Amino acid sequence: MPRIYILDTGVLVSTWTDKKVESLFVTTPNIIDEVRNRLSRFRAETLFLLEKMEERTPREDDVRRVESASTSSGDRSELSQNDIEIIALALTISGESSDVTLVSTDFAVLNTASHLGLKILDPNKKFGQEITWVMKCPACNYKSKAPTRETECPVCGTEMRRSPLKKRKIR
Repeated sequence: MPRIYILDTGVLVSTWTDKKVESLFVTTPNIIDEVRNRLSRFRAETLFLLEKMEERTPREDDVRRVESASTSSGDRSELSQNDIEIIALALTISGESSDVTLVSTDFAVLNTASHLGLKILDPNKKFGQEITWVMKCPACNYKSKAPTRETECPVCGTEMRRSPLKKRKIR
């Protein structure tokens, strides 16, 4: 059985897939819709024609699991619905096969997937720490675990920013 890679848009538009000839690539219909560049679209269509890529939709319970995990990790405000679906798809397929890796260049996607215990790969090799984020007021240093960026500090009214609470090296 070939190794299965779950692909995010950033990876799908790159030439990274050319290096993994004996692999199967899987992504969601919404990720395919994000591919607009003609050359990248041609590359994706070629992978479909060669039966090297499949389009799948994640299970709804896995989507809810990702939403919960992204709130806990503090990444929820950084993830699009497509990001949530690609992580959920990795969960869905991981339940069916043991050799599954989520490949993304998006730090919030990689961070949330890491918190869920998924195998991850950053082709740019820049993601090296799993982070748990909190919201922190830059004026008075009040900390809150509220999952949204639009949070005003309840102490002084300043807009709060994401700040790392815990870091764990993953390499």
